Amino acid sequence: MPEQPAGPVGDHEGMREPGASPIGFAQVRSREERDAVGTFLLAQGWAGLHFGDTLRRVEEEAQTGFSLLALRERAGAVRAVALAHGTRLHLYAPSREGFPAAAGLLAERLGSLDRVTCLEAHLAGDPGPAFEASVREMTVAATLRVPARPLLPVRVATSADAEELWRTYDSVPWMRLASPAEWAARVERERTWIAELDGGMVAAARWTKSFGTVVEVGGVATTPERRRRGAATSVVMAATAAALDEGLTPVLCFQGPELRPLYYPLGFEFVGREFVFRRRPG
Repeated sequence: MPEQPAGPVGDHEGMREPGASPIGFAQVRSREERDAVGTFLLAQGWAGLHFGDTLRRVEEEAQTGFSLLALRERAGAVRAVALAHGTRLHLYAPSREGFPAAAGLLAERLGSLDRVTCLEAHLAGDPGPAFEASVREMTVAATLRVPARPLLPVRVATSADAEELWRTYDSVPWMRLASPAEWAARVERERTWIAELDGGMVAAARWTKSFGTVVEVGGVATTPERRRRGAATSVVMAATAAALDEGLTPVLCFQGPELRPLYYPLGFEFVGREFVFRRRPG
């Protein structure tokens, strides 16, 4: 597996204007400043997906208590962004010249933080021993490779499938919702594909995040009795193919090397890692 992420996560030294230097993180207040942040994130492609999706949801849902900050050069170009909400900090600092300011922002707020999210290499080190890290591999598919094994029939889910979705996701603790009604609402927001066998749902996958022309294929779940029989592959293939057909870039993230044999043979390739640092209990 490559040791360094490729693409937009890497250093942008060649894009830096001669003599320019970051002037520190400052709160984004005007519409013009917000638009500059959006343009910056869109230019990052797959690397801007998670930050961009989070910011989009905050604004669409009119959530309160969030603070958007940007690191700008003296000429005005955005070089890094941060989104703070209570005890959480989401940081995106892709270029080397932004690392000192990012580290300074983190140090300034660390005592009040319970969670820090960033992409690999965006910080010089980590928040320290008080935090433990979980890591997700980020992959992108430019094309699909159809497996030799037969695929199950797949269709797009509707709100009428909410009860079966509720049962399917109930077997995955971190994906559970409290009721079928919540799944009915979720299907309206997130396109969902389901695989069926013998008249019943056996697997599901969704477009869980979106920003610009990038979508995340996630929420992959299979009923326990149907695992390792190609059901997950079937729904991932359908969700990914739909993205490619619409000219979108499909991103798929997963935690644990045991999942590489499931996704890499389908055409997904490693592009980077996402780190989530959570404060240890006590």
